[in-house]
Amino acid sequence: MFGRGFESRQFHFFLKILYFFKIKKIKFFLYSILSGLLLSLGWPTEGNPIYLFIAFIPLLYVENSLKNFYIFFLSFITFLIWNATSTWWLSFAKRINGTFALEAYLAPVLLNSFFMSLVFTFFSWIKKNIKNKNIGYIFLICLWILFEKIHLEWELSWPWLNLGNGFSNTIEWIQWYEYTGTLGGSVWIWIVNIGLTKSIIKYEKNKNISFFYRRIFFNIGTIFLMIFISHLVYIKTKYEEKKYKKFVDILILQPNIDPYYQKYHISKKELIKKFKKLMDQKIYTKSMIILGPETSFPGNGNKISIENIKDNEIISSFKYYLNNKYKNAVFITGFELFSLYKEKKRKTSVPIILKNSKNIQWIDIFNSVVQIGPNKNIEYHHKSKLVPAVETFPYKNIFYPILGNILLNFGGTVMELGKENHPSIFYHPHLGIKIAPIICYESIFGEYVSNFFKKKNAELMIITTNDGWWGNSEGHKQHMYYARIRAIENRKSIARSANTGISCFINEKGEIISQIPYGKEGILYSRIYINNKKTFYIKYGDFIYKISLLIIIIILLYLSYLFIYHKLKIYF
Repeated sequence: MFGRGFESRQFHFFLKILYFFKIKKIKFFLYSILSGLLLSLGWPTEGNPIYLFIAFIPLLYVENSLKNFYIFFLSFITFLIWNATSTWWLSFAKRINGTFALEAYLAPVLLNSFFMSLVFTFFSWIKKNIKNKNIGYIFLICLWILFEKIHLEWELSWPWLNLGNGFSNTIEWIQWYEYTGTLGGSVWIWIVNIGLTKSIIKYEKNKNISFFYRRIFFNIGTIFLMIFISHLVYIKTKYEEKKYKKFVDILILQPNIDPYYQKYHISKKELIKKFKKLMDQKIYTKSMIILGPETSFPGNGNKISIENIKDNEIISSFKYYLNNKYKNAVFITGFELFSLYKEKKRKTSVPIILKNSKNIQWIDIFNSVVQIGPNKNIEYHHKSKLVPAVETFPYKNIFYPILGNILLNFGGTVMELGKENHPSIFYHPHLGIKIAPIICYESIFGEYVSNFFKKKNAELMIITTNDGWWGNSEGHKQHMYYARIRAIENRKSIARSANTGISCFINEKGEIISQIPYGKEGILYSRIYINNKKTFYIKYGDFIYKISLLIIIIILLYLSYLFIYHKLKIYF
């Protein structure tokens, strides 16, 4: 089809790769592997984040020594190892029929590695086309920050491995996240790695050992300086915490229902009975919040209509229960809701024909959290940040004709879910407090969460989740650790209910007060102090990416100017 010329080019390309790896540059291949391993060793929950400060040195050294042709492939090796080992728990995902959904693991691993390699290769091209290499390194930091911000916003969002998340198991180092968010941690990692790499490269050129040691100590000093600043912020926060006088009592439920073999097989009556049994373990007549996990109801029954939610059997049962035992309490838990329309209202709406009807109607299914209280009002919030390829089909117009429903064929439904367009909060009628309801995946999106406090003046954060999809792996641990970062950024306490995973209380310094481990049914009770303080991060969000974008534009304009000037100089 392509002819002998095409076959010849393929053969020469293969020989070129073979020559590179087997004869000439094997050490650079090993350096790329080393960078991937160091990133993995530094990643939570078992990793030590100190490795993150040296992880990119081998890769940056490779970039400084080779041409762009090889950079993409070698950086892909690094990022593939990091993605594959740090999110291996994704391989536990199963389809509705019980078989393992390997694509749920391979798709994010391969795509994320590819995107990271593109970013790194673009940086390398810029650096090699500019005399001042420091500008190239600044471009790398800014471009990576922009990439992480895009990962927080676009339809293929997978910010799980954004570098700033790497310190989630050492919250003593990152108390200053209340100013910068996770992007500040990403900048910190790159600055140290670049500084150490430049020290090594300069030493190879001039062999000045005293200069080398000074540069090494300076970069190590940068690490300890930020940790010292973190401890100062921690002391300040601890002092301010004593001033808080407003509090709320919270009861967390962890029912420990297997999401694959029990969740969609338990009847509504059995579910209601199970939850009431958990609540009965701690009867408290004063004002409080009872918190259940994500998608707790309706079990194997039909999803609940939003239009008729007040008359629903499950809602009515818990309202009656609360009025008899918890008169001043509200029960907040996950529900699977739906809305019917006569015409298409959202891009996720799907046409259906109901029984005994010939007319087409449109339906939207939502992953929601509902507040049931003693009064007649029922409040609900739909999940806004949906999991790509599980709850939403990214860039559906492009990929659906190619892939069909393969991406949505696990996680309980093959339908794309509807989502909330604006953050909405719950209001406790007796305590007069505003509650930010965060659902599962939403808890890894820093600025999204902070908007509940910036725009809606929430005072407390609750997280409902179901981490049983990935088994007893690193997945549910990493997810809980990332929630600690949200507490620091917003200086708000968190009550976190997991169907199974880790249910816990987290204070505003990111410390875990108490928890229920994975695979155990039980309850947690605690008194949580709340505040309406607005941190710098709440006010300004991910401002670092705006600075990064401005710097990138300036550098690209500067390079364009140099290119045009050079061409004109040759011409004239």
